[in-house]
Amino acid sequence: MEIRQPTNNTGLSTNTGKKADAAHNVAPEKASTSQKTNESSTVTVTDSALKLLKIEKTLAEIPGFDAEKVASIKQALSDGSYTINTDRIAGNLIKFERDLP
Repeated sequence: MEIRQPTNNTGLSTNTGKKADAAHNVAPEKASTSQKTNESSTVTVTDSALKLLKIEKTLAEIPGFDAEKVASIKQALSDGSYTINTDRIAGNLIKFERDLP
C-alpha cells in the first residue's frame, strides 16, 4: 500500500476514482483533532492491493478442513475398521506420473 502526503484536501482516494473525506473515517475524538489542525492524509490503494484484499476475504471464508471427517477417520483407524484401497492409491500414483511434463 502506498501512502502519500496530499497536495490538496481531497481525502481518501483509490485508483477506482472513489473519494471519501478522511474525517468520516476517523473516531469522533480524533476527528475534532484533525479539524483543528486542518491536516489531511491521502491513502492510495492500488488495484493489486484491492485484489489481494478480496482474495484474503475469500480465503478466510473457506474452512481449513472437515473436522467431522477427520474425527471419523481417527475413530476408524483406532478401531481397525479403516480400509486402505491399494488399487485406488496405485491408480492415482500412475495417473500423477503420466500427468507430469
